[in-house]
Amino acid sequence: MKLHIFNPEHDIALAYDKRYLVVPHAARELRMNLGFIPCLWADDGDCILVDDVQYAVKAATKLGRGHADVLFLSAEQLKGVAFDKIEPWGWDRCIATQLHDAGVLADLLPSEDGLEHIRSLSSRVHTGGALDFIRADIEDDTCGESFYFTTAEDVAGFINAVGDVVVKAPWSSSGRGLRYVHGACSDSTAGWIGRTISAQGGVMAEPYYDKVKDFGMEFFSHGDGRVEYCGISLFETLNGAYMGNIIADDKRKLEALQRFVTEELINIIKQRCIKYFERLFRNKYEGPFGVDMMIVARKDMDGFVVHPCVEVNLRRTMGHVALSLSSLAEDSSYAMRIVHDVNYCLKLIPLDKYFVKTL
Repeated sequence: MKLHIFNPEHDIALAYDKRYLVVPHAARELRMNLGFIPCLWADDGDCILVDDVQYAVKAATKLGRGHADVLFLSAEQLKGVAFDKIEPWGWDRCIATQLHDAGVLADLLPSEDGLEHIRSLSSRVHTGGALDFIRADIEDDTCGESFYFTTAEDVAGFINAVGDVVVKAPWSSSGRGLRYVHGACSDSTAGWIGRTISAQGGVMAEPYYDKVKDFGMEFFSHGDGRVEYCGISLFETLNGAYMGNIIADDKRKLEALQRFVTEELINIIKQRCIKYFERLFRNKYEGPFGVDMMIVARKDMDGFVVHPCVEVNLRRTMGHVALSLSSLAEDSSYAMRIVHDVNYCLKLIPLDKYFVKTL
């Protein structure tokens, strides 16, 4: 019996790396409203930690038969329950402390070294190494460079040399921790760069690319050196912030990408991701992860290339959630979005119809 947890504040917790953290209101609300969603990938008989058991039961009931038969538990009900394994959205020092304080046995929680490995591997600093490995001898069909700088002067020099640049904090949540610089660095961005270097030790700086389409690949690391491919993720972002996913079978998603690049190139990138992350995560990380990528227009506008590693998310992703709903895609394709009305909710919008199903 596993215990599942949806802790969407995970990326923020990695950035601060504290045992106790005051989580922004939006993240707290997202966790409360969507805390039930692990029932989409859990097994029958598993448990899910939620903030409000009655709310979670009601939300899961709306799913009909499309979820596992699970037991929702509050933090007060965890003590003394014999779990075989715990699977949060992502492991960090904050969620580990919450579980420890709730009486969960220490043997079920990552060690201090384990938590440090996960945080270190979650840093965007690894993007450069992944790009070098994946792009070797397919540079003409791919793009992507990423550089780590520890001084504001070096960042300024890179901006002056490249012009259009994206500067990223090593750890940040979706849509945050990014600054787009076109030609000149504003005073506010320069100040942010200095504060980020002071807090996190450095920043990543990358050339800005003419993105045509976001996509990604979802994987599962078994911890022993084996990495399993789970599927393609087609998603949308706005200024780096997640907007939604397409729910469809892999064949249809691959066909969408083949409008821009070949299936052979996608397969080469997939196999190289598997090989690279098997080596990087061996004996250091067990769990789901995703690699964000994008289709980029060539500078001469004659065709497209793939940026094969925009960033790595060392946790479950919304792409994994979309894959867990793949049974819905047998007869139709959907757009999956997180929207906020009175509460946060998942909406599935059939791409060929004009009605909305709310989860």
